[in-house]
Amino acid sequence: MSRPLLALALAALAAPAAAEPPRVVADIAPVHSLVARVMQGVGEPALLVPAGASPHFHAMRPSDAQALQAAQIVVTVGPELAPWLDRPLATLAGTAARIDLLHSPGTTVLPTRSSPLFEAHSHDDHAAPHDHDHDHDHDHDHDHDHDHDHDHDHDHDHDHGEHDHDGHVHGPTDPHAWLDPENGRLWLDTIAAALATADPDNAALYRANATQGAAEIDAATADTRA
Repeated sequence: MSRPLLALALAALAAPAAAEPPRVVADIAPVHSLVARVMQGVGEPALLVPAGASPHFHAMRPSDAQALQAAQIVVTVGPELAPWLDRPLATLAGTAARIDLLHSPGTTVLPTRSSPLFEAHSHDDHAAPHDHDHDHDHDHDHDHDHDHDHDHDHDHDHDHGEHDHDGHVHGPTDPHAWLDPENGRLWLDTIAAALATADPDNAALYRANATQGAAEIDAATADTRA
């Protein structure tokens, strides 16, 4: 082997292998959109509750359990939205960092609202605008046909002591805080900080993505108000 080729071979062996992106799991579609925006160019988070499904009553699939077992970071709205998730997180993702966005400092929270129409159309509304045009139309139709009927049937068939009249476990705090664009902007920074801690090599990219994502939210908000 010639000296130049030998030098290249030795350099390749000495070079560190490219680090894998952090393994991140998001609970619902709006949170997944925010995490995906921050991770753009690095990796893709896993999603627990599919778009169109209710996070209040989701049944874990084997793939969900596998994703949680492998997770380094789990990003959720918080137990106020999906209290059923606490046990799987404790048993399957005990070593993962848990980010409950509703508890992020500065998050604007409101008292619980109990409008059936609000419930039916809120779970898939996205704060992150990178796929806003496509997902909004699709999710609106899907939610109207599926989630609203699901909640209606649940109310008539089951009685849960802590459920409100929509069949959802809600305390005094409304967990649908991602509908506020300001919360979306704040949560982008929260997510970027958590990712930067787990993956310092890509910290600058995470922060840049969060900044760009916030600008996209501002632009989308301005468009809706125009």
